Amino acid sequence: MMNQPDQQQEELLNKYKKGICTPEEVAAVKYLYNLAAASAGEAPEPENYQQAGDEIWSRLTTNRKNYKLKFFKMISVAAAVIFIIGGAYFWSNNKSGVQPGSLLRHDIAPGKNAATLTLADGRKIVLTSDVKGQLAAGPGVSVTKTAEGQLVYELKNDENADPQAVNKLSTAKGESYQLRLPDGTMVWLNAASSVTYPVSFSGAGTREVTLSGEAYFEVAKDKKRPFLVKTAHQQILVLGTHFNVNAYTDEPELKTTLLEGSIRLSPEGTGTAVNTRILKPGEQAVLAGAQLNVAMVDVEQAVDWKNGDFIFQSEPLVSLMRRVARWYNVQVVYARGVDKEGTFTGKVSRRKNISALLKALQSAGLKFEVIGSKIIVKNQSTS
Repeated sequence: MMNQPDQQQEELLNKYKKGICTPEEVAAVKYLYNLAAASAGEAPEPENYQQAGDEIWSRLTTNRKNYKLKFFKMISVAAAVIFIIGGAYFWSNNKSGVQPGSLLRHDIAPGKNAATLTLADGRKIVLTSDVKGQLAAGPGVSVTKTAEGQLVYELKNDENADPQAVNKLSTAKGESYQLRLPDGTMVWLNAASSVTYPVSFSGAGTREVTLSGEAYFEVAKDKKRPFLVKTAHQQILVLGTHFNVNAYTDEPELKTTLLEGSIRLSPEGTGTAVNTRILKPGEQAVLAGAQLNVAMVDVEQAVDWKNGDFIFQSEPLVSLMRRVARWYNVQVVYARGVDKEGTFTGKVSRRKNISALLKALQSAGLKFEVIGSKIIVKNQSTS
């Protein structure tokens, strides 16, 4: 007997063949198609695209047990393009039949594990792969860079440490870094971000840090001293939990996503009951101006950067390229006529050169010109 997901897929495919699918259902079929395509093996040569497509469609309609779709999480109607990187096949709403453009003549390497540490006395230490061992020592505390590329604060004597001494860890575009604070809290810092923190939390009622940009926190539990993250437009109070904060100044929204535990959000740092929201695991708070909305989300996408990926879910091109620009340290310029709000869904490794992403987007009717550290986005129909 056919189970419910198989039956739903059967009905969906039949509707698609008859041409009576809703836009959401068309997006779902494309999602299934790409899952099937991703397991089909190596990429076909351009002259074999039609044959490969027929074979994949046959596989999809006859054996779908490996391509289960969560029907109640269907891809949004806004998903104009769906692609799976690594599967070698792309399905988009490009009706022109234009194949991906020629290979990029220039390529750009992904970001690296690097940062700059600013000590309390103003000294700056550039953290690169060849910097290892103890970097600094002060009353009751030492700062060490491990061989794995992690900055570690270790308290030797909590009572002697200076709670007024403040350090700052900063990443430029094309950099990311990991930090262990003196209380054991882990911080992953994304590109073009910074976190400011005391070298010791001793004597303080709260463990307070200030964030600009994006970071993922795994907060060490301490019921006596809550952990406080301040950004330009909100503060987050926690006891011990895992969460991600996206507070880039060039983003229209500030997003806080909770993976584990509980956090209390206060927009603009008001702390008043009317503005405070408590998040539960799986929820994301989105602050746009004075408007705060909370909803359940796919937390995997919220922390994709920490896990070495780009995950796009109906994401506008302009938003997608802002993320790409930070990680690859490039400037993005749009030619006239490019639909910057066209949306994309897919997954790309952040460890690959930028060509892996750009080639996928080319299959959606775009083309890219790379000039030094500048990327010009054009329509394929543009000369």
